[in-house]
Amino acid sequence: MVAVFALLARTAEFLFYHLLLAIADRVSRLPRNTMMPEAMRLYRENIALKAQLDALGGHLLRLEKPAAPLPIQTQAAQVFAYFLTRGNEPFQRYFLSASVRTIRRWATRFRFRRRCVEVGGRPPIDDGVVDLIVTLKRENLGWGQRRIREELRRIGICVSAPTVARILREHGFSPRPGRRIDFARVKAAAKDALWALDFFAVQTGRGVWLQALLIIDVHTRELLELRAYDGWDVDSVWTTQVFAALVGRTKRKPTAVVHDHGAHFLGTFSRQLRVLEVGEETTPTGLPSMICYAERAIGSIRRELLRHIRVADVNELQFFLDEYRSYANTERPHQGLGGRTPEEVSARLPEAEVIDIAMVRARRLVRRPYAHGLLRGYSLVEEDPAREAA
Repeated sequence: MVAVFALLARTAEFLFYHLLLAIADRVSRLPRNTMMPEAMRLYRENIALKAQLDALGGHLLRLEKPAAPLPIQTQAAQVFAYFLTRGNEPFQRYFLSASVRTIRRWATRFRFRRRCVEVGGRPPIDDGVVDLIVTLKRENLGWGQRRIREELRRIGICVSAPTVARILREHGFSPRPGRRIDFARVKAAAKDALWALDFFAVQTGRGVWLQALLIIDVHTRELLELRAYDGWDVDSVWTTQVFAALVGRTKRKPTAVVHDHGAHFLGTFSRQLRVLEVGEETTPTGLPSMICYAERAIGSIRRELLRHIRVADVNELQFFLDEYRSYANTERPHQGLGGRTPEEVSARLPEAEVIDIAMVRARRLVRRPYAHGLLRGYSLVEEDPAREAA
């Protein structure tokens, strides 16, 4: 009986905050009034901060242990502050105590009238069952996730096929029959032995999404190509044209390429690789780490370039990508290459000699700007006697 009353009280509390947040969500979508925009923004931020402080203050008083879950009042205050400051990204980034993704999940929970609270979850898989799955796969490489699941069920162990697939991936096996995950096959010990290809998306200032193709030499880390595509529906024909143009322009051809299972790498592109006698490797589904060199390069492009600009169209994006490719190949020291640039490794140039402090003082620092000064390369050059005399 006590549990029933507690559930009814919890449901009533949830419905109250559901109604309150629904009203706040509705009001925040109404047109702005005649108040000045800056004053209106400060007013909304003030209300949002007060709502958060009141809820967090009450939560601190009731807090008994650090791992205690946030009460429904605190979650409601966070969603309330999020609704009031919708569109105010600086406030949501620095003043909300939870991430925007978490608050959106709370808002979704409040929008749907769920009368019960989900607790618990699936228990973890026993280590003995995990060892049994790995043993079955190791001794029977031709078995896939379904075959192993049926074998376990036959001996009285019930495990789902997705769980078996996850355990196999964690231990270096592919869920597919007879296919072993070998990370060594995506490494290269020589120039042009293996190229990695991958696509990434870029949003323009007008909200239009563009695609960009990255081609990198796995051994030298050279960004061989950064080509932007005007649109989202890129196909294998366009990928083939870009790859063929790169081979013709650089007079270089890889022994093999590695890419994911995207449709832009199938059909025409695969046939073109067979014509060029280039090997083709595909990453297992759900394992982007198999193409880590391309993923790491894309992450650097986003952190160092794309997060600081908002391009207008595909032509402007192509300009910035060309600038970054030139900067990354010739100026940017790479940690995976011992602090050397990809161009130095590709051309097998010797490392720079260490000079004493006197020679440093006799030289001047030269800056080479890229991407309108967003990126810079540096070098020390000797002073010009005529300039020094002037």
